Amino acid sequence: MTQTDDSSTSESVDKGELAALVIRTGSAHLVAQLLAAASPQWNVQVPSLKLQQPSSCLKHNASAIVDLTCNRPPSKEDLATFHVTHIRHIGKQPVWHSPPIEAIPSSGASTVIITGSGDAFHDVEPALDLIQRVKAKYIIHHMTRPLATGRLWDIIRNGPLVSSGPPDPDHLAVIIDADDLRAEGIALSRSLSWEATAEDFIRNLGSNGRLDTLVTCPNLIVRFGNEGIIHHRGRDAVDPRLYFPPREMEKPNNEMIGLGSAFTAGFSLAFPDCDTAIRLGMAATQRLSRQGFSTDPDDQCPNYPVNAIMDQISPEQGLSAVNVPSTRISAGDNFFIFDTLTGDPSEVARQIVTHGPDRALARCPVRKFGKLLSVDRFEQESLGSIVDTMHERLESGNVTPTCIGVHGPIGSGKKYVAASLSETVSERWPVGRLAYNARVMRLEDLTNVCNTIRDNAAENFLTVVSLENFEALLEPDNVLLDEFTAVMRYGTFRDGGHERSLGRCLLLFLVNQKAPRLESTPTPTKAEFQLGRAVDHSALLDNLHGVVNLSGPNQTGPQDKLFAVRRALMLRQLLKERHPHLDVNGKMKIDDAVLHALLFVPSFKHGLRSLEKIISTSRLSGRAKFDISALPPEEQIQLHCEGRTFMAFLRSPKLPPVLRERLAEGLFETYKKQRELMADTDEKKKALLSDRAMVDWDELSGELKESTRAQADDIPRKLRTVNCFMLNEERSDPLIHIPEFSSEDLDVLSEMEHERFNAERLQRQWRMGPRNSKQRTTPFLVPWRDLTQEWKDVDRVMVECVPRVLATAGYRIYRMKESD
Repeated sequence: MTQTDDSSTSESVDKGELAALVIRTGSAHLVAQLLAAASPQWNVQVPSLKLQQPSSCLKHNASAIVDLTCNRPPSKEDLATFHVTHIRHIGKQPVWHSPPIEAIPSSGASTVIITGSGDAFHDVEPALDLIQRVKAKYIIHHMTRPLATGRLWDIIRNGPLVSSGPPDPDHLAVIIDADDLRAEGIALSRSLSWEATAEDFIRNLGSNGRLDTLVTCPNLIVRFGNEGIIHHRGRDAVDPRLYFPPREMEKPNNEMIGLGSAFTAGFSLAFPDCDTAIRLGMAATQRLSRQGFSTDPDDQCPNYPVNAIMDQISPEQGLSAVNVPSTRISAGDNFFIFDTLTGDPSEVARQIVTHGPDRALARCPVRKFGKLLSVDRFEQESLGSIVDTMHERLESGNVTPTCIGVHGPIGSGKKYVAASLSETVSERWPVGRLAYNARVMRLEDLTNVCNTIRDNAAENFLTVVSLENFEALLEPDNVLLDEFTAVMRYGTFRDGGHERSLGRCLLLFLVNQKAPRLESTPTPTKAEFQLGRAVDHSALLDNLHGVVNLSGPNQTGPQDKLFAVRRALMLRQLLKERHPHLDVNGKMKIDDAVLHALLFVPSFKHGLRSLEKIISTSRLSGRAKFDISALPPEEQIQLHCEGRTFMAFLRSPKLPPVLRERLAEGLFETYKKQRELMADTDEKKKALLSDRAMVDWDELSGELKESTRAQADDIPRKLRTVNCFMLNEERSDPLIHIPEFSSEDLDVLSEMEHERFNAERLQRQWRMGPRNSKQRTTPFLVPWRDLTQEWKDVDRVMVECVPRVLATAGYRIYRMKESD
């Protein structure tokens, strides 16, 4: 393996009162060192570069000066580590370095690695001569600004020059940083959401015509900080692939240098297997980022921890990967990773409550703001931009208040979001918190609040003020509104005839809005219309620096498929806080019917407040499980939601009617075939002819039909028991298709089926006795352990057939891949 281009780096090291200066090479030479360290594991050979001898004069060697701070080890035996505090680029272009031809194996090099931009190759002839002589099979180019320029790029952009035949474009990979694309005028958002980043990439990559050779590059690898990667194949009609850490967003890479070289080294170990190569590159990058500089045992000065980075390196499995639907995005559709990486949102919601969000949402992009977990893409973008706005204004030293609106229906969780935003801010500044109800606020209260903020600012505290029910001040002729407007706009307030400066603070305005109605609403009367216009929000909105719009736990419309997921996150948190004894080894003990009703009743009258009331009035103290008997009576539930609807959800979760009937027929046909196989004597065959359960489906009695339909309704519950769910579309990684159950799964499911059979028959007043459907007697009302093997096999067949029966209705069974 051979490589090109190198840039040297100077490190200024703080040693208490003293500072030391160390010259370290970077770029391609760092790649060579990393690959040499990986040689024992990956069997690669790396010819050494011919480098210029270090000079005592910085201007001849260094392209950047990096200030480091020493982290003293707790033990004298341990070596010190260093982290970057400041980077200064001094405008020195990297210098071309060529590996010696004689060091290249006689069979030729397999890969040429090039780092740098077109401008770095002023004397490009040695580079071209090297590429033509080596004729390597693969070329990896870590390209820096300016992008896609120079003679060297014109030579290699169609692929490596091979000894015979035309160049193979698929054997070329170009690695670039997203910040370099941004500097070239490509509009790419940062830290909003991975969906927004992917959409911007699809829509804007071709906006700079000069970069057309990059857009059509066979393997374009775009690094988004130290977190995300997009693999774009411009020559193939395939969707780009996004790699991202589910719990992180792109961050500025100012905490370490050499990350691009580390990625290039890891990537080159597995190219052209791009999936493995990207994961290896990310593993190397993350190791370097975590480790920082370490003490070199040879000269006791900072150096890259080359051996620690490459020691037993393996592909990073913590990354999620998803194809970006470029055609849909180009047509104007929005991209939702949650929909791509998960199955039915209702099943995900159940798993969130029972197993926790870390497991249920292991592959999905989830952002955390304080204690708040956000799954919805647009909520993430809204909260993320608000947090960025707050930090930007607070860090800039702006003395006027930072004003944020938190809007949503009653019970949408506004106070919880406000507390989470406050907690997020407190990670960087010492915070003092105040909370007021605007409905009962008077002018003297506002003055007291402002004086408290002023006192806290004098002590270098940031005051976070939550103002609940602020819509009360937006009504006409409210004397406090003008005072608040002055505070928000100018950062001043009146106190005893004096105008005083408020100081730095964060004001959170919690505004109640009407909840959307799922059903159609009548046209308002003239009086209602005028009353609705009486509250003017413009006085508030004109002075806000950002607004968070919350949906809450209720369904906002027929297209709102994530309401159950939002509600599940709230329900899980409530149960953990108020009844932690129900959480046994990470699994919440809650009856399936109770969970179904709490998650899927369309709306609570007062949102989260109603859900809290139902939980607080349930009899859960000392109970091992939240079952139906723990719920308050229906007349109590009626206070918080539609009681009859809730009880209907509680009694029997049912499949859609058409699907239910289709599956019931399939189960019934399987049952009949198994009974026919069991009739191994003439006597048994004759008995089948008079069995009321062995007729055609259309001739089957209503009671037995309903029994089979109940068996179909139970399929989703059984699937959840073995961590599976059904979906009426084909999906790929990280969902695993389950065409048949394992023997262990069948053992569990067949016993469940018998228990379901017993419960159903007992509820319908069946009794023990000879098999007689007219008399409602059956000999099978016994525990599973007492059932004969012949009839245990019947239950086993009835669950074994479920994947096939579902397939006839267009459904498949999936299981989420376990997170490593």
